[in-house]
Amino acid sequence: MRYGRGSISPDTIKKMLIINLGGIGDILLSVPALRALRGRYADASISLLVVGRVYEAAKGISYIDEIFTLDIPPTFGGILADLRTLSRLKARRFDLAVNMRTLVSAPSALKMKILLDIIKPRIRAGRDTAGRGGFFDVKIEETDLGDKYEMEYDIDTARALGAETADRSLNFDIAEGDMARVRAFLKGGGISSDEVIVAVNLGGRPSHKWPVENFIKTIKGINKRAKCKFVITGEGRDRVIADEIEKKSGVKILNTAGSMDLKSLGALIKMAGLFISNDTGPMHIAAIMKTPMVAIFGPGYLKRYDPRNISDKAVVLRGEAPPCAPCNRVRCEKLSCLKKVSTEDVIGASLGFLERFKK
Repeated sequence: MRYGRGSISPDTIKKMLIINLGGIGDILLSVPALRALRGRYADASISLLVVGRVYEAAKGISYIDEIFTLDIPPTFGGILADLRTLSRLKARRFDLAVNMRTLVSAPSALKMKILLDIIKPRIRAGRDTAGRGGFFDVKIEETDLGDKYEMEYDIDTARALGAETADRSLNFDIAEGDMARVRAFLKGGGISSDEVIVAVNLGGRPSHKWPVENFIKTIKGINKRAKCKFVITGEGRDRVIADEIEKKSGVKILNTAGSMDLKSLGALIKMAGLFISNDTGPMHIAAIMKTPMVAIFGPGYLKRYDPRNISDKAVVLRGEAPPCAPCNRVRCEKLSCLKKVSTEDVIGASLGFLERFKK
């Protein structure tokens, strides 16, 4: 059955499932749409299905009643957990399931269809990316490249379900306890509260990571011309390259790669005078907090994820895109697009922010 835009009555929806199997940025940017759906379907129970690695970001969203997770990509132990999760979701007998992510390919669309076939919601809604969403009852038109900011597609989805988004505000709340803990951590690492912090984020999918030697040159260049303290952030898998940067830069660095939870990272970003980052989740946190930021873009979809849409303190650096960009590759041997972002440009943009901070 097909439903027209806004034709679903709130009275008929008692249980709703939001499916968002994207990253941290995707979850955070969906908040205005979730807020609108909560207002429209005030009496419904709203559940959220996410990948396990973004659970910490999702649990802070007050408009959600329950969170389920999937292990993607699946591990051996995760497969059994996923089967249990799918069984629980099916048992909920949802009235409405809403996919809030792009169907990036035909296999991606097939996986979403199979997921919905297992869960068996009464009504299915989602993005009809390049015509791949024929199995949805409520379709939201979308192109592969994307014609607008990612948050706006989520808002379009809410609108198709009759929920108008009056409040587009974004937030990433940090408790005073998290701030105090990070202040103590920095103090223990030799960084006092009155010093300017430059946080350098190494995280992201491999195809989005600026070369290690570029980060080394950038830290050296900033250190020669600005009085600041450097903190490296990243995931556990970034520890090796973080150690390499710390060793080869010759600059005193507080290396936190793999040792901070998401809220602690948010507290650090909030304290930072400058955040230098690959195109990844913490980039969106910095944009939401309006922390001065230099974002390094390569193969990512800039129109969809440009942090300047929500922050006037962000500079985005991107070299001339090769014919293969943008793309959804997880790994890339050439990194042609990232290598076109020069260290000189990153250093220049960084020093510009630090000079304004000093004044």
